[in-house]
Amino acid sequence: MNQVLILTKNILAEQDIQLKLQTLNYEVYCSTRLLKKNNDERLTENFFKNFQYVILSETICESEVMEILPLLKQVSILKIRKVDTKMKKLKHQYLDATITNSDSIDEIRECFHLLKNQNKSQVQLFEHENYIYLSDDESTFDSMPATNEKNSAEDDYQFLEVLHRLSSTETKILSLLIKSKNEIVTRESICYQIWNEEANKSHLASLSSTITRIKTKFEKTNLKNKAIYTLWGRGYRVSSELVDRIQSNDIFHTTIPGVREA
Repeated sequence: MNQVLILTKNILAEQDIQLKLQTLNYEVYCSTRLLKKNNDERLTENFFKNFQYVILSETICESEVMEILPLLKQVSILKIRKVDTKMKKLKHQYLDATITNSDSIDEIRECFHLLKNQNKSQVQLFEHENYIYLSDDESTFDSMPATNEKNSAEDDYQFLEVLHRLSSTETKILSLLIKSKNEIVTRESICYQIWNEEANKSHLASLSSTITRIKTKFEKTNLKNKAIYTLWGRGYRVSSELVDRIQSNDIFHTTIPGVREA
């Protein structure tokens, strides 16, 4: 089920986000009535149980959000704050994510997918500016550290086959991430270095698709962690396990330009 509840003071203010969510096949219900204090709390609580996500509109002030919080805590629902501008000091523990009307369909899709599937007992979610992102703590990212076990010849062959199947653009992006030496690389920086011009919607959409293809290809190998981590609002970071695997074999790191210097 993909039911989204938007709590707002002005339904017209939610048209953009509602259209994007409906494009992604979410059922969206906007309500101003539930914000009224004279509602029966029991009925309201039961009503919330029909939804998997609740979006708290930017039309609702912080004090009102805090009034709603006790009720939201009683139900299993993912809480998303919609804001109009970047609010770096907005860091409430109860929020699972923040979004804006200007977020693309790609960004909203990936954000909701992450919220739905991420195991919060293993990976803590943090709110930063306009987006949700994963902590860049090493133990959080590479939750299953690489062991000293030697990979079999079959494993090496499969890994090399994936490297050879990377397209030219995929190889360049992976090389950029590896050269970053465990630092986060912004989407804008990658776009500029790949296409030699400032990032635009077309480049950003293409980058998201390319990153997804890279991740999917490495899922066929015996890596214990994800190949690349997406940090919402910040960029991408390559898995240290993937870097170690490539750098440990001369054949592997000569396949990806610049790895030897990383």
